[in-house]
Amino acid sequence: MSERFELSFKNKEVRMWFYLAVPAFIIGSILIFYGGQNYPYIPLSVLVITYTIFYIWRFFYRRKQKKEVKNSS
Repeated sequence: MSERFELSFKNKEVRMWFYLAVPAFIIGSILIFYGGQNYPYIPLSVLVITYTIFYIWRFFYRRKQKKEVKNSS
């Protein structure tokens, strides 16, 4: 393990995950309970889109952090 992961709201990755995951969970739950059986794939697609956005953002955020560390050295 090269670096430790801090599970608190001081960590920007944790905050971003909560900003995306909590609304996606609420929207998905509403769609499951009130959406009916006509479109069962929509709640799943909301979660997939949310996690895709998060991991794309995380990739660019970590790449930016590595560049900043490399430039400061």
